[in-house]
Amino acid sequence: MRRAIGLVVAGWLLAGCRGSAPEDFGKMARSEAGQRRIAAWVADVSHPMEQRVQALVAVATEGFPGRVRGMVEGAPDREVLAEKTAGALVDRLPQRFQAPEEAAYLREAALAVLLHVPEDRRLPIQEGLARWVFGTLTLDSTADEVKQQVEPRLPIHQLPLLGPPGAKGATVLVRHGFSVDAVARYVLAQPDPEAHRLLLEAFRRLHQTPDLEIPASHLQAIGDIRDPAAAVYLLDMAQDQNQSSDIRAIAFNEAADLMEDPALAAGSREALRERLQRLMQSGDPDDRWSAANFLFRLDGEAALPGILQGMKDDGVWPNATEDPMKSMVDFCKGTFWKGGATAGKWAAVQGMIQSRNRVHRALGLICLKASQDPDQAGLARRSRGSRADLFPVLGVRLREDVLAQNVIEGLQMDAELARDEAAGRVDAADAKRLRFIILVNLTDTGRNYRVAVADRFKAERAP
Repeated sequence: MRRAIGLVVAGWLLAGCRGSAPEDFGKMARSEAGQRRIAAWVADVSHPMEQRVQALVAVATEGFPGRVRGMVEGAPDREVLAEKTAGALVDRLPQRFQAPEEAAYLREAALAVLLHVPEDRRLPIQEGLARWVFGTLTLDSTADEVKQQVEPRLPIHQLPLLGPPGAKGATVLVRHGFSVDAVARYVLAQPDPEAHRLLLEAFRRLHQTPDLEIPASHLQAIGDIRDPAAAVYLLDMAQDQNQSSDIRAIAFNEAADLMEDPALAAGSREALRERLQRLMQSGDPDDRWSAANFLFRLDGEAALPGILQGMKDDGVWPNATEDPMKSMVDFCKGTFWKGGATAGKWAAVQGMIQSRNRVHRALGLICLKASQDPDQAGLARRSRGSRADLFPVLGVRLREDVLAQNVIEGLQMDAELARDEAAGRVDAADAKRLRFIILVNLTDTGRNYRVAVADRFKAERAP
């Protein structure tokens, strides 16, 4: 008898829930027992989808967004139910913020059930949420407008739940310095090039704020924007004397990473060329070398006249952070000869060696050596009669005739090494290492040169 009564009561509870009109769900949601009844009613797929969704919206409106997610999870058709419910919750979000608590409940419920919506069906819901959060805000909106609109509608840590639709709107936060690093990471994670361009513009406007100390993280974020305009902006920052030397160096390094991509460099060739040519006129030798490398990569042999014009014989070269000899070797080996030798390049080497400018002559000799072509050694003979002091160029006590002799002997050793490798007396790995050691030694000649090469090779091979 007791069992029968229990079944009747349970049946009454379920029947009562089934018979409840949608307007009763709000009252039912205010009690634990009522929420259990709604959960059972929502889990029953025989009920109309529209009313099941209305029941869940009522639970959220009454202040129980967490229970909405649990009710959706308990439904056999949870994915469809989640999609319909999330859409309905977003539609209920108030455009005017007269009831912030209710809006927060609806938002939390929508974001919670959104996780149960298949990713390929989330876009319309995310678009609705993004419109609600950012509305008609643009980069021209004031900081107060952005703060009053966005702050009560969405915590920053929930931005990623908006997916791609929120990326463009989120750039308004960066524009006014709100959670810049977190927002930039979110925007950059979205596959939306237009949003990335807006992010760059947001940074540009933010950086115009008086007395703003630009942090390195801003420049690193801009360096992740795969757009030619980002490289141009970073080069401008690298030459902004109002910035610290550290910030200018970081800006250049980020720009350099972007310019390594030929497609990006080609996308803004004229603007990049203009800025690099300006950098070539800097009094800082590190700036000149950086500009020279990228100008040559950008324009090839056509860049040489501008590069050589910036290679002034003004004695500043030993002030560089990097060893001037290393800078010359790197330019010659890694930039000038990259892609192979051409008649134009050989004519340029000859022209540099014959120049009245010591910097040009030293660079020409070192590029001749970096060619590792013994057949061209005769180009160095002209310099063997010059006792010009190269300290203002290379930062070491070295005469031009000694450097020329070093180049001739180095090319001779390259030829010997090629024969030994061909005969199997030296393996390829050792030959590669020896060529490098021969190249970077620019100061020794005669027996001292050969001993220095052998000693370094032996030391580097030692366990």
